[in-house]
Amino acid sequence: MKKSMLALVLAFCMLLSCVPCFAEADSENVLHVYTDRVFRSFNQVTASDGNFFDVAGSFSEGLVRLDADGNPQPALAESYTLSDDGLTYTFTLRDGITWSDGTPITAKDFEFAWITEISDSETNGYATAIAPFLKNGEAYMNGECDASEVGVKAIDDKTFEVTLSAPTPFFDRMTALACLFPLNEEFYTSKGDSYATSADTIMCCGPFVVTSMDVSVGVTMVKNENYWDAENVKLDGLEVKVITDSSAALNAYEAGEIDRVNLSSTDVMLYMGDPEFGSYSDFRNYYLQFDYTNDRLNTKMRQALSLAIDRETLVNQVLMTGAVAAGGIVSQGINGDGTSTFRQLQGDVSYYDPDLAKQLWDEGCAELGSVPTDLVLLTAEGTDFDDMAVYVQDQFRTVLGIEVTINSMTQKARNEIMKTEHFDMALSAWGADYDDAMTFLELWTSTSGYRGYYAKPEYCDLITKARSEADSAVRLQYLLDAEKMLVADDCIVTGIYDRGFSFLQRDYVKGYITHSVGQSNEYKWVSIEK
Repeated sequence: MKKSMLALVLAFCMLLSCVPCFAEADSENVLHVYTDRVFRSFNQVTASDGNFFDVAGSFSEGLVRLDADGNPQPALAESYTLSDDGLTYTFTLRDGITWSDGTPITAKDFEFAWITEISDSETNGYATAIAPFLKNGEAYMNGECDASEVGVKAIDDKTFEVTLSAPTPFFDRMTALACLFPLNEEFYTSKGDSYATSADTIMCCGPFVVTSMDVSVGVTMVKNENYWDAENVKLDGLEVKVITDSSAALNAYEAGEIDRVNLSSTDVMLYMGDPEFGSYSDFRNYYLQFDYTNDRLNTKMRQALSLAIDRETLVNQVLMTGAVAAGGIVSQGINGDGTSTFRQLQGDVSYYDPDLAKQLWDEGCAELGSVPTDLVLLTAEGTDFDDMAVYVQDQFRTVLGIEVTINSMTQKARNEIMKTEHFDMALSAWGADYDDAMTFLELWTSTSGYRGYYAKPEYCDLITKARSEADSAVRLQYLLDAEKMLVADDCIVTGIYDRGFSFLQRDYVKGYITHSVGQSNEYKWVSIEK
């Protein structure tokens, strides 16, 4: 009998071990948060999603980390200098920094990570975004030179030298991006495709260490005692659950399962007077994009679809989350000339004009010779995309008299379709990685389907000139011209709104920082003070 009972207990324990759980998050000194979409990947080389960036900064770290004001502060690098010509950064790593298993972190880990990131523009999330800033970066990405010719060098174990293709005043801020975190070459290559698919296939060097990870379940972490700044990390652990349904997330908050929750538009009015209520906005642009090679929609028809969207009504009466109507693909508030924002200098190139929308739709259909009857709008699951998709669908019906079918799926599935197949239109989003219009505009030089197969030579030429132009006024004009071509003239993409959040947060959660660029949520300095 005892043997049978023991066997039953062991079998039950084995069953539990196969079920994703958050057993490590039982301590009261653990922050419990969530993300409203599944993760695409936990591999910093291939990932590009905002929810990955939010967790990556907790289990890993770069040369710098942004502080509460968005300014770069020394992280794994204790200091850095910039040459007089503005081209060469020299980073000096801290003494004694190690991976979570005690292996020393060296400048070679940064050199390997950066070279790996720009090695493949098709699979790697930020290759096309990072390569142009580095000396010979694009040439290497395109197979035109060797890695040894790229401007990233481990001079010795503690010295990492970066040579840029042109002066880039905001480049030190860019080194806080997860795609530029270090990678241990031996460990990374030994894991191959399994890298960062489980706790035992990833090496950590941030404030926390991963104890479990699953793209559809979430991530749990415990404090990293080997972290160089461990004394300033107050939490014992961090739990990030995947909860794609907004009602389920709110229920989890009300049940005490999570410590912070974003409110859907239907809940904002109910909780606005609550002492735990708050709101903020950031530089994440939600947009409608088209397949430039799709002959079912010509330029006038794409312009009509853009003009048919009443963005002010969407943000003020539907979303009600603190979002602001977009005036283009470059977010409101992004720096322009230091005095005025880019949006103020450009004016709106994405706006609502139902009469012109109807006129252009009719003209476009006449030029095409037919009216498409089976248009499909691709979108990803999640409250923000769901609400926007239904609203946009209704706008097309009301203003243009057309029916568009919504095809909602996981973000990973949507991304795959957009990368490998042709489509009519899709809702997507991009968060600024740094405070400059280039962070949005450089995306559309890619020939991939994920960017609508655009890469128009005249557009690419403007971006190329802007990347190498030392005169800030001339550079800015190139970027202004590029957005006008992309959004107004060709209308391969149109901005809809810049993200805003209304949320509830426990009063005992202190030190929670949000950023408008890059990593939206910073957990390193959070403390639980009950």
